[in-house]
Amino acid sequence: MIGLAINATTNDLYLGTDNNLATVSGAHAIGQHARQRLKSHEGEWFLDTSAGVPWLQDVMGRQYDQALAEAVIKDAIAATYGVTEINSFSARFDASKRALEAYSIAVATIYDQEVRL
Repeated sequence: MIGLAINATTNDLYLGTDNNLATVSGAHAIGQHARQRLKSHEGEWFLDTSAGVPWLQDVMGRQYDQALAEAVIKDAIAATYGVTEINSFSARFDASKRALEAYSIAVATIYDQEVRL
């Protein structure tokens, strides 16, 4: 599996040292794809409105349900091509900011490598 490299800070494509689009492959491409899926809202992409995570439908805009929120995130990660297992996962909700943060996520891949998201 090969994909374009994404800058983790800006979430944008970037150029490699040869001034061409940088690429990633193998387990790193799978990890990047899982991160991209988590940042996409279901219905956001007009060419495939089923792509993305149902953040608005299932998580935001209602009473916070930790089990549901974690299940939605884990489902999106597990459904990513090449992910074989979620090895570690933590999430916390900050009620004052109404923010949900998933962190310390590590997945096993079809390449027998673990990737941290």
